[in-house]
Amino acid sequence: MANSIVFATDQPASTLSRRVQRGELVRIAPGIYTQEVNDVTGVVEREWQTIVGHLMPDAVISDRSAASGGPVDGVLYLVRPVEARIVQLPGLMVLAREGPGPLEGDIELPGGLYQASRWRALAENTRPARAVRNRPRRAFTDNELADWVDRLLRIDGEDHLRNYRDRAKAMARDLDVPAAGIDRLEQMIGAAIGTRTIRTGSQALAARQRGFPYDADRVKRFDLLAQALHRSLPQNHPADPNDPRWSCLPFFEAYFSNYIEGTEFELDEATDLVYEGKVPYGRTQDGHDLTGTYQVVNDLIEMSSVATSGEQFVELLRYRHSIILAGRPEKNPGRLKEVANRAGDSVFVRPDLAEGTLRAGFARLAELDTAWERAVFTMFLVSEVHPFDDGNGRAARVMMNAELVAGNQSRIIIPIVFRDDYLGALRQLTRYDDPSVLIKALRFAHDYTSSIDFTDKTTATMQLERTNAFNAADSPKRLVLLGRSQNGEIDLS
Repeated sequence: MANSIVFATDQPASTLSRRVQRGELVRIAPGIYTQEVNDVTGVVEREWQTIVGHLMPDAVISDRSAASGGPVDGVLYLVRPVEARIVQLPGLMVLAREGPGPLEGDIELPGGLYQASRWRALAENTRPARAVRNRPRRAFTDNELADWVDRLLRIDGEDHLRNYRDRAKAMARDLDVPAAGIDRLEQMIGAAIGTRTIRTGSQALAARQRGFPYDADRVKRFDLLAQALHRSLPQNHPADPNDPRWSCLPFFEAYFSNYIEGTEFELDEATDLVYEGKVPYGRTQDGHDLTGTYQVVNDLIEMSSVATSGEQFVELLRYRHSIILAGRPEKNPGRLKEVANRAGDSVFVRPDLAEGTLRAGFARLAELDTAWERAVFTMFLVSEVHPFDDGNGRAARVMMNAELVAGNQSRIIIPIVFRDDYLGALRQLTRYDDPSVLIKALRFAHDYTSSIDFTDKTTATMQLERTNAFNAADSPKRLVLLGRSQNGEIDLS
């Protein structure tokens, strides 16, 4: 029993009554109280398994709730072997229909509830259902069920999905599921594993049938970013790429983009390498990384090219990556990854889903109005998919700045001192679905880059030094806008 929950059986009724009168307890439901009198809704959100399990022991989490394993939009759908019941808790409605109790494969949870097996949940989500009073339908729509089938294939694999299909079919009669629903489920699973073709409104399953399956969870995250960009304030720093003011910007763009990925050169070394071809002793491959990046970002024709289709987007990305990493043939420059990759706790899109996810993400670009919005979105799209064995960060920033150059906007550089702010903002969206920090970070980086005079290397270097751009990422002196005091940096907390 959770410490915050008190059941009527735990104490005499007179004691409970006095504690309620003194404000020490608040009633959540018949026979259930909490000591957290100022956060009853929060208690229900955290302890719903214990509370509902006490009210309806042996009920099974099924129907729509089975896919998430819990409440959906404030509603928990259950099946239990006695009469139907509706319970309204603070912040949670519990809807239990009459049906079979726990069956083979259902998982017993702490507190008294059961989680429906995958096959039972699939079968029960084929039952006819309709939305009632603005609540979600109890069972999935046809398209939602197809989306879930596609997700189960991604998560559990083909062999497990076949097993779910067979067991759902065998269980259908016990669950009183219409034969037509099971037939449709079989068609969806067949389409997912490639043994048949069906018409479907599920974008995920349709893409899989076209040969470009994608990571639907990542695409939802892309949608979050697109929506946040729509709501964000306008961002505009016009820049003619042929204006002499931007002459040496490509050099610093390539320099910083490589530095923050660990390919570190002293500024004088980088200058000699890029402009005179002098490679520091023993650093041939690192030198190729820098000069390859510079070759792409210094080509105004290349940097003015943006894709008009998902296929073209992937080809542009592959071509630019092949130039950036030309000096590292063992990293397969220009070839999409064949082995899964990760960074710390972040696991990127699976190799078999990489191209499809890039294409699905690109389709969202049509919803964005400005070069700034497209640039932010494109950078995150490539970074989140991580489609190559190496060089993904550099490729992502090249694709970002190509959108800005094509839209006659100032590019964005990520100085050394701003590295952790930038990477932290990416993690905030990847791990917590919060796009606000990334938008804020790149807005500041855009403001910053547009304020620097890149007419010549001497002037630019002086201004970059004055604004702490070359400081280490953990320096107490943060990046500041030109002309501001040391306290003029952006607050990304």
